[in-house]
Amino acid sequence: MTIIGRTTPDPLPAIGPPRPEHLRLADIEARLRGPEPAVRAAALKALAEIAGTEDAPRGVGDTLAWALADEHEDVRRLAADALRGLPEVHLGDDGVDALLLAAARGRDPFVRETAADLLAILVQGTGELYAQGLQDDEPQVRLQAVLGLVGLRAVRAVAEAADDPSREIRVAVAEGLARLAAPAGTPALDHLLADHDPVVVMAALDAAAGLGVPELLEGRVVTAVAHPSWQVRRRAAFALAAATPETAVRPLVRALRDPTADVRRAAVQSLEQWTGGLRAGAGRPEVVTALTEALADPDPGVRTQARWALA
Repeated sequence: MTIIGRTTPDPLPAIGPPRPEHLRLADIEARLRGPEPAVRAAALKALAEIAGTEDAPRGVGDTLAWALADEHEDVRRLAADALRGLPEVHLGDDGVDALLLAAARGRDPFVRETAADLLAILVQGTGELYAQGLQDDEPQVRLQAVLGLVGLRAVRAVAEAADDPSREIRVAVAEGLARLAAPAGTPALDHLLADHDPVVVMAALDAAAGLGVPELLEGRVVTAVAHPSWQVRRRAAFALAAATPETAVRPLVRALRDPTADVRRAAVQSLEQWTGGLRAGAGRPEVVTALTEALADPDPGVRTQARWALA
């Protein structure tokens, strides 16, 4: 399916029965927002007729996909039948979002089934093209392929690009896996956390934090607190705030002795949640002790942060 843009609707034209030979897509979209199911159904029939022509306007597929969320069952079924009956459906990002919503939260089984089937076709067809793009010699093409695969929620295909020679693409993989938040992407994040490039490691740390530092990634995140790059150590200290106290407290306490003040400040901020001041029952004596000692830190910023945490 071709990725295309979406047409912006125009104002509602004069009232009358929709005729596909003269209505524009914007006119039909306006009628699809009307209060009467019969009017929306008639507009949808006109839209389905237009969608089957060779010169169908841009955005027809997106509009059909969003009609799957209509309040009336007859309109939803018309949209589902139209989408299934078309030999080819062109969807933009807006249409893909509509299918994802319908597949997960559709009002009827036939709506959910239609959306799921179309998504499967989309992933198989477009996913194959994007997967081919991952083998292109141009980094920009491979980057666009990764972004496209993220949009298709193709977790495993995105994860396969974790070994790409381009730093920008490996960063995009880490960011994409964080957005997808699927267990199948965790091994690739584990691989990226051991990357030789600090920028990639920082992106992977952010992704791990966004996922709550899964158990598989705990060791890598803890190890990153001792990374040669202070920027990585700082990012790791922030990431540990999302981990369990059993995993995070000890390395964060050690980070309070880091030679770089920014790392120590990050450690204080992450430890604050375990002082007991923010959540009942969350206090840990070793954290309070460590932060009390941090009140004597040579850096005024660390001292101030520690006072706030203990307060």
